[in-house]
Amino acid sequence: MRLLIVEDELELQRELVSLFEQAGFQVDAVGTSFEGTEQGMSLAYDCIVLDYMLPDGTGINVISDLRETGCNTPILMLTVKNETQDRVEGLNAGADDYLGKPFAPEELIARVSALVRRVPSLSDNETLSYGRATIRTKTRTLEFRGKVLELTSKEFALMECLFRHQGQVMTRDQLIGRVWGPDAEVADSALDTYIYFLRKKCANLGWKRAIQTIRGRGYQLQMEEQ
Repeated sequence: MRLLIVEDELELQRELVSLFEQAGFQVDAVGTSFEGTEQGMSLAYDCIVLDYMLPDGTGINVISDLRETGCNTPILMLTVKNETQDRVEGLNAGADDYLGKPFAPEELIARVSALVRRVPSLSDNETLSYGRATIRTKTRTLEFRGKVLELTSKEFALMECLFRHQGQVMTRDQLIGRVWGPDAEVADSALDTYIYFLRKKCANLGWKRAIQTIRGRGYQLQMEEQ
């Protein structure tokens, strides 16, 4: 699981990184609202732990910017501003949970783990769209410009991950964890094979550059050329 920490107090930032790495998370950490927004928009995370007060703005600004771009990554606000109106402001802005400082490390881990587990799968009749491409759960199909192709269960699971993180880069570990399970022992070649099949099917529909490889980082869904 991949986590983004946005915290400007360097000592606390280091403690949080160590805490979550020991809990099995892959962690990125930044210290400003600008960096938090940029990272959250460009990379796919399983959760974001976000400080309220930052040197160049507030966590509220970060949440608003991320939610406006369609980013639905779970966000936990971590802050000394723990009055009722502060919590309400954060939750209304789009935060999923709110924890005041000081906090118990085990509670923070438990809350973040709960948020990660809470991310929903597509319902039986749900659809997700990206540009002129659409995936449909009920029929497990990919539709593009009026053409439709059925996907295998693994192909559909991979596309769902990419559709849910439009414009963001998903790492290989994230995709394997979401599709095969966090504890599955899966060879890298298995993911490569399914990505290859998906690209071929998308190309047959006319969506020729659907899945882009971001070297050293992972994969990203790409809007079709106009």
